[in-house]
Amino acid sequence: RRIKLRDLHILLAVARTGSMGKAAGELAITQPVISKTIADLEQAIGLPLFDRSPYGVEPTSYGRAMITCGLSVFDDLRRGVQELEFLLRQKLQTI
Repeated sequence: RRIKLRDLHILLAVARTGSMGKAAGELAITQPVISKTIADLEQAIGLPLFDRSPYGVEPTSYGRAMITCGLSVFDDLRRGVQELEFLLRQKLQTI
């Protein structure tokens, strides 16, 4: 199974909010979708990403590494879009 950007987006929301329910509310999707996405990610990589408790979730060391990776992916995408916008502006100026 491939990891999708949507999966990373959900992972980051869960980490930021500390709760699958809160992440669901923030992303306007259901909590079961959040739970399944995290479970599928954990299954795909074979490692637990969060420690769960009645009070919420806390990233494991593996989860923290995946969160760092996810943040880097989105930062790289943002820079790529900015570069494309810059190139488009340059092209439009020469027309």
